[in-house]
Amino acid sequence: MKTNLSRFRPLIAVLAAVVALVGTAAVAAPAVTAQLDRANIALGDSAQLTLSVSGSSADDISPPVVPGLEFAAVGQSSQYESINGVTTSTTSITYAVTPQHAGTFTIPALSRGSQSLVLHVLPGNGGSSATTGNNSGASSLPPPATSGLSAGETHTTQDGAAFARLLLPKHELYVGETVPVEIQVGLRPGLVAQLDGLPTLNGDSFTLNKLSDKPEQTQEMVEGQPYTVLTWHSVLAAVKPGEFPLTVETPLTVQIRTAPRRAQMPEGMLDGSMLNDPFFQSFFGGGTTEKQITVASDPDALTVLALPAAGRPAGFSGAVGKFEVSSELSSARSAAGDPLTLRLKVTGTGDFDRVNSAMLGAADGWKTYQPTAKFAPADSAGYSGEKDFEQAVIPMQPGRQTVPTLAFSFFNPETRRYESKLTTPLSVEVSPTSAGGLATAAAPASNASPTPASEPPRDGLRPDRVETGGTVATLRPLYFQPWFVGTQSTLVLGFAGGLIFLRRRERHTQDADGARQREASGDIGRCLAEMEAASAAGDSLRFFQSGRAALQQKLATRWLVAPASITIAEIDARLNGDSAEIRRIFALADQAAYSGQHLSMADFQQWKETIHDQLKDTEAL
Repeated sequence: MKTNLSRFRPLIAVLAAVVALVGTAAVAAPAVTAQLDRANIALGDSAQLTLSVSGSSADDISPPVVPGLEFAAVGQSSQYESINGVTTSTTSITYAVTPQHAGTFTIPALSRGSQSLVLHVLPGNGGSSATTGNNSGASSLPPPATSGLSAGETHTTQDGAAFARLLLPKHELYVGETVPVEIQVGLRPGLVAQLDGLPTLNGDSFTLNKLSDKPEQTQEMVEGQPYTVLTWHSVLAAVKPGEFPLTVETPLTVQIRTAPRRAQMPEGMLDGSMLNDPFFQSFFGGGTTEKQITVASDPDALTVLALPAAGRPAGFSGAVGKFEVSSELSSARSAAGDPLTLRLKVTGTGDFDRVNSAMLGAADGWKTYQPTAKFAPADSAGYSGEKDFEQAVIPMQPGRQTVPTLAFSFFNPETRRYESKLTTPLSVEVSPTSAGGLATAAAPASNASPTPASEPPRDGLRPDRVETGGTVATLRPLYFQPWFVGTQSTLVLGFAGGLIFLRRRERHTQDADGARQREASGDIGRCLAEMEAASAAGDSLRFFQSGRAALQQKLATRWLVAPASITIAEIDARLNGDSAEIRRIFALADQAAYSGQHLSMADFQQWKETIHDQLKDTEAL
């Protein structure tokens, strides 16, 4: 009886792949690495601890036991890589670390060769906060009501890489009314490569104030998956009446997993369910590619009402909000004809671009000039603040003069009616001009005897007279005179001194260039040493940021610009697109800041060689 072995070839291929994976995992002992997102937090806040193990599964990862700290799992991810036939796997679990009291806590090393971590907890107000990450972009704006989508209703992109939200305090506005809003963009670690721009408003019926470059960062679980949520605070203003759908859009670059090469797949697996398994895709040649997409929030319907015509004051200039006014004069005493400064202060919340005032118009006894305005915001988006108007005024009559009340009118969207605020009258004591000084100045002129004018000849012509002209003391030629010789000598010495100065400045410039190059070489060396330390510690974020800093120093020395100005856009512009590897390093440095991706030792070595090669290649740029 003959056995047909062809039916078992797919099974044999799968077993061979599993044996190869087990053999590889057996060679490299599992190593657990730990990373804290920050070392200092306040009591009531939470830090984020990421534990990664290579060549094993999540069952081999367990949080450490530290008295006074609680560890709660908030996310898990796995990565599979195949390099030169060697397959490695990395599993990461992220924990929220919540302290129970203030103090300094030490998280012990979880494997041989790793280092312990220290967390400093400062005394706080005792309140709990779910916010983690970098809150440098926090705003002082009042939080809008969460009328947008909740976490359970969040709609992600088709591949689950990202989502966008627009949170509004209300859905009915007046033309010119401003409201604080929040824009949130959720990014799935490992799937989003980079953020390609700030969120933008989709619609011409509203305006959005400038967004901060550094948004708040928090962690959130959506449909059982961890997301890094970036939050921007801004102010939304309606510009015309009607009903409009409102959305925000953000450009992203995501990583798309490519299918394995079918020629390398064993017979019998081409149509199987394991074709889409991430492990077998990586093992048989599958990889990832980058794709640019735009993530948009769900449409939010807003109704914009026109300002009512009934009850509109004559001096209304379009201001919508809640405001208070006050006025003052620069001095309580003055002289007739001397200028004073009249100030009007408008404080409150609303659209300050529409806050205008004609100040003191035509008034008896006063000469006025065009006022100027200056706005001082009280928050990052300009929703609240103070607008100061200044006007030069001149009292024309002596005596006690009064600046009449100033009126400021606006529409209050809360009360849905127009309101007018009046300032109190201001008094100033005006003294008469000092006419005695003018009389004193004119007196000497009146007492002086008049100068007799030359009388013309009564008749006939003037007699001829000989004009002798000037005289000279010597007949010595000009170029022999001492003052001429001294002047020429001074010019020659000045010219020689200028040449010496230029030569010394050129030599100093060369010395300065050499010093800059030596300083840049030292900075590059320190960046490479930092990169080596990050590679040994398995810190991908610090590794790519140090590599990018080394390339920035090298390119800045060649292009004579500041290292911080070397960006992906600058590299593309100067290198005409011939910068794929450098651009990839810069992108990975940005991606590592929020993706949480960890590299294997083989990847660290490969990227180190790439960075060193790019540093050598920049010598010819």
